Amino acid sequence: MLREADEIIAGELDELNRPSRYCYTPTEIGRTYGMSGSDLNSFLMDRKIIYKELGCYHIARKYRGLRLTAYRYTMRYNRYGHRKLKASLVWTEEGRQFILDLIRN
Repeated sequence: MLREADEIIAGELDELNRPSRYCYTPTEIGRTYGMSGSDLNSFLMDRKIIYKELGCYHIARKYRGLRLTAYRYTMRYNRYGHRKLKASLVWTEEGRQFILDLIRN
């Protein structure tokens, strides 16, 4: 029974993460320029491209709809056994190129 539940949950996560399958994390992009993921996020926050709310990064309204980002979800259980999803902002290929152009200029 637990195995079936795990398979159902894995399927749900796979479906949620489908849009982020070929995306890049801030760490992967930052590494290109000798930056950490944290440094890159700070750089993007300083330029008002992303903002942080309730522990999660979001792209600014001005840049929404440009297909620059997606969310990658992970799941865990809290101490009461409740399932919690965590969303992490990741960058599409267009978003990666946008950031690289921004850094170069």
